[in-house]
Amino acid sequence: MKKLTYILVAASLMLTTSCTFNIKTETTTDSIDSFLEDSVFDEDFFDEPDLSADGVEVAPNDQWTEEAVTRQIKKIYAEVSKAYAPSKDGLENNTDLDGMFCTEGFNDLQCQIRVINAKKKFGKRFEREDIRWTYGMDVPVTPQNIKVELVTGNIAEATFELSSGEQWMHTKLTLDWEDNQWKIRSWNEVGDNSSDLITEMDKYVRENS
Repeated sequence: MKKLTYILVAASLMLTTSCTFNIKTETTTDSIDSFLEDSVFDEDFFDEPDLSADGVEVAPNDQWTEEAVTRQIKKIYAEVSKAYAPSKDGLENNTDLDGMFCTEGFNDLQCQIRVINAKKKFGKRFEREDIRWTYGMDVPVTPQNIKVELVTGNIAEATFELSSGEQWMHTKLTLDWEDNQWKIRSWNEVGDNSSDLITEMDKYVRENS
């Protein structure tokens, strides 16, 4: 008798568990079907480029090309040539090249350096960044033999010869995608990674703050 009672109780529990499982399964399936029916999907959603990676804005597909970076470099140095060309009064044109073509991080460091230099009565001031646009060459300056490397979705590097007549200077730019265009983060002399301008600027600020 006890054995029969045990069997009946066990069967009852199995039936209850089975019913409960089926109810949960049906409920889950119904919920998913309901969600899919109520959701509205954009047919072109999966064709759109992912414009954010780890919270950082990256270049859209039409700007994530070597050609796009090359065009921007040529545009930058065309403006550099205009800015450094003598105006009607014999002075250089007052153009904010840094504001137009350098990253926010670069400009922030530059502002800090100018404040430090203004307060500094003794010792060497940081002045290397003052000649970076033309390296002291006459304008117009022209970037030639531009080679671009796409590093990540928002970083590119470009090496080229900046020339002015018979004068020329090998240079390397690191550019970030910022404010919907490629902007210069730093300058390097080709083959000398220790001369990274933004690194030197940051070191100067830390040592003199």
